Amino acid sequence: NAHKVGCIIVGAYALAYHGAPRYTGDMDILVRPDLENAQRILRALDEFGFGSLGLTVEDFTAPDKVIQIGVTPIRVDIVTSLTGVSWEEAQAGRVKGPYGDLEVYYLGKEQFILNKRAIGRKKDLADLEAIGEE
Repeated sequence: NAHKVGCIIVGAYALAYHGAPRYTGDMDILVRPDLENAQRILRALDEFGFGSLGLTVEDFTAPDKVIQIGVTPIRVDIVTSLTGVSWEEAQAGRVKGPYGDLEVYYLGKEQFILNKRAIGRKKDLADLEAIGEE
């Protein structure tokens, strides 16, 4: 938050926000894939002690990238795109909510549903059922 990184919490944490918590081994964070935001991400990671990972601006601007930091159960997956939902759609539908003492953005329910339907794995369909969508 201090670096004003454009990001949205997606995946199981967003599912929990929408009322259906389940176990997950990581937190998935969608980031805005542009140069300015990538520079902010790198500064934030450096501040948290991850500057030596050798990450570059391209890691956060190229489509379909997943950067994994840490290990389960406290791993963070930083993703640059979502299946079935553009950054613009995700940002337009995002919802503000709590994460501990912080105010963060979660993927909106409509975009969550679109993403899960587009992926279509068994666990994604189970997530949809858990929030009352079939």
